[in-house]
Amino acid sequence: MAIAVSIVEDDVQTRKIFASWINGASGFRLAGDWGDAEKAFGALPARKPNVVLMDINLPGMSGVEAVRRLKPLLPDTQFVMLTVYEDADHIYNALAAGATGYLLKQTPRAELLGAVEEVH
Repeated sequence: MAIAVSIVEDDVQTRKIFASWINGASGFRLAGDWGDAEKAFGALPARKPNVVLMDINLPGMSGVEAVRRLKPLLPDTQFVMLTVYEDADHIYNALAAGATGYLLKQTPRAELLGAVEEVH
């Protein structure tokens, strides 16, 4: 069975790239993508993805706050934060909110898919 992956990323180009990587990879299925946490918050509980790639810095509700609110609703879903930050505060806050891990946005395709597979 394919790993269902959702993406929450406000940068349209980045979101399209990650969506094409998921759609183009054997064993993966895109279970939706959104540009902000509020829209994702309304849709994710019904879609129940296996893994969510969540941008830390979103307009409106931050990715960290979205994970904090979604994790109790989706306890079996793994949240992987997407970030341009490598500092300990951002990483700690994301993990404390319920994220399983984090990836830098410039992570190569094979590494990103491998990380999704690993957390699943």
